[in-house]
Amino acid sequence: MMDKVKYVWSKTNRWHRGFLIFLLVELRVLPGGQLGFTCNDPALSYPFTGDTISWKLLLATTILLPLAFMLIVERNYSNKSVNSKQQALCWYKEYLFGILINLVIVQTLKLIVGSPRPHFFDTCDPKEAKTCQGSEYVPSYTCTKAHWLMQSDRSFPSGHTSLAVHTGIFLAYYLHRRTSSPRTKGVLSIQFVCIAVAVLCGVSRMTDHRHHWWDVLAGVVIAAPVLFYTINSLCGNFECSNTDVEESKECAETSDNALLNAKET
Repeated sequence: MMDKVKYVWSKTNRWHRGFLIFLLVELRVLPGGQLGFTCNDPALSYPFTGDTISWKLLLATTILLPLAFMLIVERNYSNKSVNSKQQALCWYKEYLFGILINLVIVQTLKLIVGSPRPHFFDTCDPKEAKTCQGSEYVPSYTCTKAHWLMQSDRSFPSGHTSLAVHTGIFLAYYLHRRTSSPRTKGVLSIQFVCIAVAVLCGVSRMTDHRHHWWDVLAGVVIAAPVLFYTINSLCGNFECSNTDVEESKECAETSDNALLNAKET
């Protein structure tokens, strides 16, 4: 049995493995943790009011905006001898893999920690909260609102913040590296907007009472090393230059070769 598992695993690539882990976490195939709550805790007593920035908007921006950025920038600023489309798609592919790593880490931590959200009492409505008194600590609970069972205990860390910071800083740094005049007002303005939107997303998670402040901070902390790995190891600090289709294929394989070399060493 183990031999078959090892054989199948050897036939997979980094994308297969990343998506597999993500699905196992999302489907809760493995048991997760569950932090309890303090009776009448005001930090968990906020009403649920929705999201200023929805998951659909966040994912659409995270996935589509960088592609448009790269195609436009490479077409207008890259060396004319370089296949600009192939160059942009090369880095975009690595950017997406970095996003996948970010998601896997965030969702895994959400499952392991099981931290109640600020609107926990409103959306979970645990039956134990109806009988507890004073500041009694309840180590385990059962939600009475079944449709919120999968979300009320996923506060830590903030996935919105982590993805927004990853995308915002990635684009700002990409513009700095790839535009011929990175200090012009136009480029600086776009960089400022990228970072400002990422900050706004994190702040909105607190003002919407969807996350605690430490959840948002954790999202930033997670995004930082993943972003560093994405830019330097996967994208080669945006220094990959190719003059024809064959070299652009080599560019697309840069990160795979780096991973193999790392394993050998």
